[in-house]
Amino acid sequence: MSTPAPARAPAPVARRPSALVAMAAIAGNQLQRAGRDRTALFFTVVLPVTIIVLIGFSVGDGDLRVGVLDHDGSERAAALVERLDAAEDMDVATYGSLERLRRDVRTGAAVAGVVVPEDFGARLEAGDTTTVQVVADPTSSGAAAVQAAVQAAVAEEAARIAAARFAAERTGLAYDDAAATVARISAAVAPAAVRTIDVTGEEERDTFGVDYTAPANLVLFVFVNTLVVGAVLASERRQGIVRRMLATPHGTGTILGGLAVARLAFALGQSAVIVVVGAVFFGVDWGDPLAAATLILLFAVVSTATGLLVGATVSDAEQAQAIATPVAIGMGMLGGCMWPLAIVPDVMRTIGHVTPHAWAVDAWIELVYDDGGFVDVLPQLAVLAGFAVVLGTLAVRRLRIALTS
Repeated sequence: MSTPAPARAPAPVARRPSALVAMAAIAGNQLQRAGRDRTALFFTVVLPVTIIVLIGFSVGDGDLRVGVLDHDGSERAAALVERLDAAEDMDVATYGSLERLRRDVRTGAAVAGVVVPEDFGARLEAGDTTTVQVVADPTSSGAAAVQAAVQAAVAEEAARIAAARFAAERTGLAYDDAAATVARISAAVAPAAVRTIDVTGEEERDTFGVDYTAPANLVLFVFVNTLVVGAVLASERRQGIVRRMLATPHGTGTILGGLAVARLAFALGQSAVIVVVGAVFFGVDWGDPLAAATLILLFAVVSTATGLLVGATVSDAEQAQAIATPVAIGMGMLGGCMWPLAIVPDVMRTIGHVTPHAWAVDAWIELVYDDGGFVDVLPQLAVLAGFAVVLGTLAVRRLRIALTS
């Protein structure tokens, strides 16, 4: 009687990795490829950070650097220099020679120079006319502000001397005692406040400092570099790398998700670098954290969708870079990344808002300059979300065609 053979254990069935794990693997592989591209890293990290640093150090804290060459050395000259240094948005530096002062004004190291003559104090006390020389570029708006500050300071000092002389004549006090009394009274009197109201109803903003350029460069470079990274997708399509992904057990949706996650992580990483550099080195206050984070995320999604759309449409990387980069820079110019839209004509401002850049920059201005919160930037966030949905839908459809055709 034959003994039946023992039943064989069923062969183990290879488990298909989950979609999330597969997407993470695809995204990680894509980021590794991008990380090995030194050119891409330069334009992604080094270039935007360098521009922000250069602008930050050139703008500084917004004060006008004024050089002072004092040939007099009197108390009146010292009082003039002290008043200039106390003036708003003005930083005074002392010079020892006229040649060096002129050189720094010529090269832009100082916006203007003030030369106090030797007999400045004596002529003021005698009631005579005295001339303070201002060394500057006549076309510079900063030089005009310095000249106005010098005139005001000289006039104030002359007024104090006249008041002291009048008090000495009328009261019989010694001139020095009268001058001390005038100085004491002047210090106790609060200065008159002057407030300028814009008849257009819009508040004037100093939107040329690093507080403006850092968010504007974030918008510009995230969009430009995401398109450049999208050119890598065109190259991978041409080399057949993307098509070979279809031979894996992953579905088309998983592959698309991995490609999108890689580009999105790339954009968010670049945004984080710019935010940290602006905040740590130049004290940029990015505003309400929730609103700022949402704004960064939405614009990164818009940029990612645009990059995927470009990468799925063009035939090779060279074509993508030749088309996408100039278009992206042009959109940045229209959208206020190069200069504030407040200074352009209304027609150009309207055209600029065809781009997502203008809505993102408007939101940053609201957060940074107006201390706005999440609710205040909801209109801009809603428009960016609309851009993300439309561009994302177009990108997914075009990618499906590119992968399956």
